[in-house]
Amino acid sequence: MYKRAEYQVITRRLKEPRRFVQVVMGPRQVGKSTVVKQVLKDLDAPYMFYSADNVPATNGGWISNCWAAVRSLMSSNGWKSVVLVIDEIQKIANWSEVVKKEWDDDTFYDRDIRVYEGTPRHRLDYHRHLKACA
Repeated sequence: MYKRAEYQVITRRLKEPRRFVQVVMGPRQVGKSTVVKQVLKDLDAPYMFYSADNVPATNGGWISNCWAAVRSLMSSNGWKSVVLVIDEIQKIANWSEVVKKEWDDDTFYDRDIRVYEGTPRHRLDYHRHLKACA
């Protein structure tokens, strides 16, 4: 199976200590979700993949629900770390505020939840979001 160069970058970043929310960004239909799914399939670690494709834009609580489900699985299964992927997250209104809140909560409680987000390149609000989570 063909694997893009980004496959190695994403794999390498998953092996680094948790420090930043990782964003996979690029034009529509170039394989962002596909490469992330390839990495997850080959990964020897637990993960959860959610897509906001069919979530109403006003449902900001959906992001928190995804995060809560991952925390619950992490606790009940005794996982030391888990990868949380939320694809097309930019479709949810005020998503960056919710991500910042959940990320900060995990940081405070020393939860090793590694977060990946996928979005089309034209979403410029990612730059503000990345600075907020740094």
